[in-house]
Amino acid sequence: MSSQLTRNDIRILDPDTYGNGDPTTFGLPLDQYAYLREYEPVSLHTFDNPLLLPRVWVVSRHADITEVDRDYETWSAEDVVNFWAFAPIGKKVDAPAMLTQDGGEHRESRKIVSRAFTPRHVQNLTDSFRALAVEVVENALAKNEPFNFVTEIAHVMPMEALGEVLGVPHEDRPKFFGWVDVFASPFDERVSVSFEKVGEAIQALYQYGVELAELRRKEPGENVMSKIAEAAMPDPEIRGNVTLLASGAAESTRTALSHGMHELMRNPEQMAWLRERADDIPSTAIQEMVRIASPFTHLCRSATKDVVLHDQEIKQGEVVAMLFAAGNFDPEAFDNPNSFDLSRDPNPHLSFGRGPHSCLGKHVAALEMKILLEELLKRTKDIRPAGDISYIRDSYSRGVYELPVELIPA
Repeated sequence: MSSQLTRNDIRILDPDTYGNGDPTTFGLPLDQYAYLREYEPVSLHTFDNPLLLPRVWVVSRHADITEVDRDYETWSAEDVVNFWAFAPIGKKVDAPAMLTQDGGEHRESRKIVSRAFTPRHVQNLTDSFRALAVEVVENALAKNEPFNFVTEIAHVMPMEALGEVLGVPHEDRPKFFGWVDVFASPFDERVSVSFEKVGEAIQALYQYGVELAELRRKEPGENVMSKIAEAAMPDPEIRGNVTLLASGAAESTRTALSHGMHELMRNPEQMAWLRERADDIPSTAIQEMVRIASPFTHLCRSATKDVVLHDQEIKQGEVVAMLFAAGNFDPEAFDNPNSFDLSRDPNPHLSFGRGPHSCLGKHVAALEMKILLEELLKRTKDIRPAGDISYIRDSYSRGVYELPVELIPA
């Protein structure tokens, strides 16, 4: 397939490529990924847009992405997240976060936040997640008509669950995640009407993060913000980490659930396989949904020295994008990578990262998805498409805009 393309056909960092994605290939330009992996595993992409960096190198093979992600001494995460010229987190905007720190700074921030993600605490979330999932599914069933799975289920569950994990009061969650939505998809005008509004949303989230930490100093609990407040994390780091945790966790879970449900409806045999295991959905099913969703297509690093990679000279300070979405379909790492297989094992997907910056909340996200899908399948005898899927117009966040479904009660 890739041999039919030329370099001029490659648009893997164009928002329209994903906004107009092909539903039969997970909404992803799999043919373009295959071309890059085969012919140009380290490729230079340039932009003439003040909102984007002027140039970025893209690494597309699974093995190379893993190497870059793990070697933080050569590939620094400081102040670079993606190829946007602006950033909601980092020292440049006085909001450093775990994702934009290296070495000791990174380890210290991660140690503080990880106190809310111990195995015991994650296990304690099970009951609250279960009650929440039942409520979300029952509310959807009560509609008795087709609805948008993204807004009514895939968004509501992470919003409430993450609110619980972070320690956001229930009444504040709609506005809190409303701000997250605006800046997470800045190139889709249906979500972010202007960059002025994007900036306002980021500033509001910064301010709220500091206020929330103050609230949790007075009213502590078993949640992330209480641990941050207890450790007296400085205000700039509070701003950065709240923004990071809210956007990363909310977007990734919502996106994986939405793409996963779409594939379940497209693959009846996989839906049947999952229904047979609805009492205790295996982790392989969740990991496969996360793989094909690739919630964030890439993350970036900057070279700390001159590097030669696949005969390409990358100068110190230049930015490299690890194209996770391409690595997740690399035939060198996966058998039949373009198939949706809920029993896939092993599944070395890159969606949660592979190095020191790997997703801290991945076990919470997996638990959340598992419990929601169990309750959804137990309470329905069929889930049917009620219209076409449509995607968020963005080349970083892989959101689904609309997924019309109809639930047939059990």
